[in-house]
Amino acid sequence: MKKFSYILLVLFTMSSCNVLDLKPLDKLSENDTWADAALIQLYVNASYNTVLHGYVDDVFAAASDESYDLHNHGNMFVLQRGEVTSDNITQLSGRVNYWQLGFSQIRNMNVFFDKIDGAPIDDNVKALMKGEMMFLRACAYANLIWRYGGVPIITKVYELNEDYTLSRDPYDACVDFIVSELDEAIQLLPAKQPANQLGRASGDACKALKSRVLLYAASKLNNPSNDRTKWQMAAAAASELLGSYVLYPDYRELFLKDNDEIIWARSFTQGNATDYNWKNGRNGDEGGNYQGPTQNLVNAYEMKTTGLRPYIAQANGGLTVNQQSGYDPNNPYVGRDPRFYATILHDGAMWMERETETFMGGLDSPESSVQPWNASLTGYALKKFLNENIPPTGNTEQPMNPWIYFRYAEILLNYAEAAFELGDEATAREYLNLVRARASVQMPPVTDTGEQLRARIQNERMVELAYEEHRFFDIRRWMIAERTENQDLLKITIRKRPDGSKTYAVGVLSDERNFQEKHYRLPIPRAEVEKSLNSLEQNEGY
Repeated sequence: MKKFSYILLVLFTMSSCNVLDLKPLDKLSENDTWADAALIQLYVNASYNTVLHGYVDDVFAAASDESYDLHNHGNMFVLQRGEVTSDNITQLSGRVNYWQLGFSQIRNMNVFFDKIDGAPIDDNVKALMKGEMMFLRACAYANLIWRYGGVPIITKVYELNEDYTLSRDPYDACVDFIVSELDEAIQLLPAKQPANQLGRASGDACKALKSRVLLYAASKLNNPSNDRTKWQMAAAAASELLGSYVLYPDYRELFLKDNDEIIWARSFTQGNATDYNWKNGRNGDEGGNYQGPTQNLVNAYEMKTTGLRPYIAQANGGLTVNQQSGYDPNNPYVGRDPRFYATILHDGAMWMERETETFMGGLDSPESSVQPWNASLTGYALKKFLNENIPPTGNTEQPMNPWIYFRYAEILLNYAEAAFELGDEATAREYLNLVRARASVQMPPVTDTGEQLRARIQNERMVELAYEEHRFFDIRRWMIAERTENQDLLKITIRKRPDGSKTYAVGVLSDERNFQEKHYRLPIPRAEVEKSLNSLEQNEGY
């Protein structure tokens, strides 16, 4: 992918005999910006920072049951323990507490819409810019409502002395606004951007966001009456992209380069590369190993031959081996879904020309002689997104693989879920099985019906979309978080015998998780409620 820069950096040098005639040298005036086509383009480019990418320290996977953040980046332990309040939510990262970032970016976009009609730009270019900014404003609003529920819809620029006593608009009104923004943007943008503009918003990116927004809106949390019309809208939105893309054959390589499954992604170059290979490289390779995939996630990967999960959950929260699955607890990494091997480094997995050693005393264990403080506590390391040819340290080349926001597999799963909720189980199975039939995956077709089919659809999203920032929202919109987020986070302890054989014991890593009904929504920061003179209604329970 060609680099798409998001940096707004302008340097001016000026001279004058009379210092009273000088403009400020450290900033641009509003008139400067909106009278210069190049500066306006930079303003639009900078607005893409509204959409956060996932190659960071505080990944969203650690806010659910997918991952354990070794060093508590973004204060995720507060979230896991159910200790978030309207006072301390500001201590959480912007990935969780999106309120300030979201609304500050929305203000910048509103400034754009206030100024752009009078700007000296060709009308065709102006239309493209408007489409991009409508999409980005829709992204900001989507991320706000997914976290907090209904929020104030603001489309004007408030001046210093104006009345700030805003109230929250209903969730459905926010959805309607987002969809209207996206529908208008679709008309202004090309369906797909040309190769030299990849990374910019496109009509298809708008359709993909619309699909996700309407799927969430139709789900139990936001549609308690199970209004069938909302599911029809979700199905129709997903159907707009059916057949427009393909599933990339190799699931492992899918995340390492540009390909025809990607609908919209952020790209990188050596000039703006990420350090994700270091952050999540094995400690035995001098990597940071920030995110340890949990045994909870590992248990979601089915057996290749039977298509069944290795364990059966018990009513008391315990697990028993599923005898019909073909799983052998003494050989836990044999015969699993190929996506498991593409996503997670387990003990014995080959990587960078050596075996992963998470057994007690191994090179990648907490007893290692190499950076033991960075060793995974779950018994697993992350493989997804990592480039095997780029060591965590000591290398001048940095990874440049794109961060994918929307891809075709998600659309297929969105359509399958909507079809199921509309009672069309045959179509639901058809599109679910398309994802499972990827050339490098080839999992057995799902034949389940009823509640078992719903469970299969939900598990498929956990596996297919692991670490892609879906799980946090999925378990909330399905309203299953009171079950999944109150289960202990699990690890595996592996011991190596003198003869080289190993024992495997699944155990508890963290039993401090606490999810209550109020946690389905995040609290609005108290300072924001107070600034509104209490016109912003706080979410229930906070």
